[in-house]
Amino acid sequence: MSASLREEATCPVCLELFSNPISLSCVHTFCYDCIQLWLLERKDMKLTCPICREVTDKAPLEEWQIRTLTLLTQQHGFLLEQSLHMRKEFLKFREDMTLDAVTANSRLVLSNDLRKVQCGKICHDLVDDPQRFTHMACVLGTSCFSSGYHYWEVEVEDGKDWALGVCKQSVDRNRKSGFSSEHGFWVISMKAGTIYSNSIPETRISASPGLSHIGIFLDVEIEEIKFFDVRNDALIYIHSNFSCFESLHPFFCPELPGESGSGGTLSICS
Repeated sequence: MSASLREEATCPVCLELFSNPISLSCVHTFCYDCIQLWLLERKDMKLTCPICREVTDKAPLEEWQIRTLTLLTQQHGFLLEQSLHMRKEFLKFREDMTLDAVTANSRLVLSNDLRKVQCGKICHDLVDDPQRFTHMACVLGTSCFSSGYHYWEVEVEDGKDWALGVCKQSVDRNRKSGFSSEHGFWVISMKAGTIYSNSIPETRISASPGLSHIGIFLDVEIEEIKFFDVRNDALIYIHSNFSCFESLHPFFCPELPGESGSGGTLSICS
């Protein structure tokens, strides 16, 4: 995967990492200087794609996302490669995890084995408990982490909204919205097909289309949580240096239901 990241950040003309990347109307991307040299070499001075040979009269577009990817590859390429290879090592720290029904919001429906959750339209008449999320459709895992290394995987439904990660033991169960790190949540979330971190400010994250299997590795000692796209063996995001002096719990928030029925399901992999 680290090789493919570098490939995505490499200009097909000079075969170096992009410098001021621009894209043509055919969506092929090149260094700005490479296109300038290519244009000067052509007698007709027509803007023709070096790859597909499509001729365009539209101005090239600056590729800010590719520029960002290139900078990340330049600055953190070794760390990205190391993180991807380490995911297999994380399996030795895999947790046998279930959902904690006591914390589940009254709209959530949990499977009998407590490994799946989805949000319905009906509020169930549950016993009041201070551990239960009153307003937000969330549930915690039964595991409680105060030290060591911990790994778990979750299946998410393609195209559905969700939030996954960890939170502090003491988070306000009566909050009406928001999973910010400021309030003790360290998660990533899917919203309308786009992934975000809950950092301040909220950060949009690049991820593979069809993301459906999330791996989560928590290192309590160095205060770091990593999220992986398991199927594509790709690192999605790292929350690091979060300061927490209390136990952490796995956090799950499935999609709210639409007009057609219940929302998407989150499933803890066994």
